[in-house]
Amino acid sequence: MPLKHPGGLDLLALAIRVLEESAESSPWTTIAETLAECLDATAVTVTDIRQGQASPVAWAPSRMSGKLVHELSKESVQAKNPLITHYDTFPDRTPRTAEEITGLSLWRGSAAHSVARRYFGSENQMAIPCARGDDVLRSLVIYRSAPFSDGHRAFATQAQPLLAAVDGHDRVVSRFRAPQSQAILHRSRESSLTARELTVLTLLAQALPSKTIAQRLGISLRTVHKHIQNLFKKLDTHDRMETVLRARSMGLLEPATVS
Repeated sequence: MPLKHPGGLDLLALAIRVLEESAESSPWTTIAETLAECLDATAVTVTDIRQGQASPVAWAPSRMSGKLVHELSKESVQAKNPLITHYDTFPDRTPRTAEEITGLSLWRGSAAHSVARRYFGSENQMAIPCARGDDVLRSLVIYRSAPFSDGHRAFATQAQPLLAAVDGHDRVVSRFRAPQSQAILHRSRESSLTARELTVLTLLAQALPSKTIAQRLGISLRTVHKHIQNLFKKLDTHDRMETVLRARSMGLLEPATVS
């Protein structure tokens, strides 16, 4: 069944669309804007948390200035926002509200609550963490004036694996956004490769087994095998080594990705 919030968002359809889009731009602004509209949020930020610091990478509404969002993140850290502190300190990756972590009275009386209310007029916050590794945690923080319902919490829990898959995909394809990598994107289109297939091809070139690729991208082993079979067909190859060599000869891989 499609994963839908009561507001009507088919997040699975959104994830599929994002994963198959061109690798030229980050998907996080689109995701933030969609979640903000669906959850009736005053704002959504996508933030990287590392060693007690928070660095925003995307936000909604997109009309907000980057300066404002960075100032919000800085003040949230200084105010010891419980979501930042909790996920940076503990291995827990369950979507949670700030109120759930501290209790209602402590949250409403906290400096972090005052910061969010001053910037967005928001009384409530919920985070959906997506593990990234390298001591960095990417988290979507949703700001709402009204409380989060049980339906919102259930939706966040169901959406988390899909968002993690998007994050794993984006980490790999982000390298193709560099100016020197645009030629690879152009050649991949000429070969009818999707962004997802190009991602799998890049990981194949690192000699990663299918199980590791599945874990890296947050997808099933069966899906990885399907992408590999598609690569065999589109590049007219029969095994992984031949596929990587053919891709390199066609300019579909950066030289550094092949040992």
